[in-house]
Amino acid sequence: MSGPDEGRASSHFAAGAVAGAVSALPGASGSTMLVIFGVYERLLHDISGFKRLKGDLRFILVLVLGLAVGLFLCTVLLDFALERWETAAMFFFAALIICQIPDIKAIEGREEPAGASWWAAFAAGFAAIVLMAVLEPREALEPSIPLMAAIGAIFVAAKILPGISGSTVLMAMGMYPAFLDAVSELNLEYLLPMAAGGVIALVLLAKVVWSCLRDHRTGTFGLIMGLTVGSVVVVLYQAVGSLDGVEGMPSAITGILAGLAAGLVMRRFAKSSREGSTAAGIRIRRD
Repeated sequence: MSGPDEGRASSHFAAGAVAGAVSALPGASGSTMLVIFGVYERLLHDISGFKRLKGDLRFILVLVLGLAVGLFLCTVLLDFALERWETAAMFFFAALIICQIPDIKAIEGREEPAGASWWAAFAAGFAAIVLMAVLEPREALEPSIPLMAAIGAIFVAAKILPGISGSTVLMAMGMYPAFLDAVSELNLEYLLPMAAGGVIALVLLAKVVWSCLRDHRTGTFGLIMGLTVGSVVVVLYQAVGSLDGVEGMPSAITGILAGLAAGLVMRRFAKSSREGSTAAGIRIRRD
């Protein structure tokens, strides 16, 4: 796409890469990163109709490429980082997400105080994500074509629904190890069924979520905020659980400082991405 998007390909790629990387992390939502970067509504608007998708193809391709690169790199590095620096990594993720929360309110565009419908939706979202996180994980399931198709559908559904951590759901259902292995090893036998399941979820859910954003914006963003804050609580709980007494504090502080620094960089890219989406005319306000 030319015009408003000139020079913003790097920020859109960065948005996709961060969302892809975060998607691999249990307790964190990649779609929330898309909301924070200001590209979520534009993406949903495009994929909810073929003509819109065709007209904004450059933006879509750059974002999807970033998603793929971020997801692959994170799955490759995840085991390494969590095995060697678990405490620092978990506090890094927590600080990174917390640093971005104010941007969600800015994207919502609501100036008046939150009403009862917003708070009810917030409570529902918060309760849902925390409940998913405390579910007892089942034993890891053996990879199969139907299982990988289900994993793809769940993963893409989490991309369409902001605040929901697809990795957390997969972990609770015993599917996370199969997902991590398929992506990190680029196993086409399992990646292709995953892609098919993802496309089905995309077709079924994109229009529904877009309609909610267009016609019920206040409640939808209340739900998004509840899911996001719930995700932060889950990540913080995991981070505190990884602490090894006082000896783990230096690692925790290092992770927090690194997360805050990365968060500031992300916000800079996010601002550029939001300006691009606004300039492209993707801004709905109905409700």
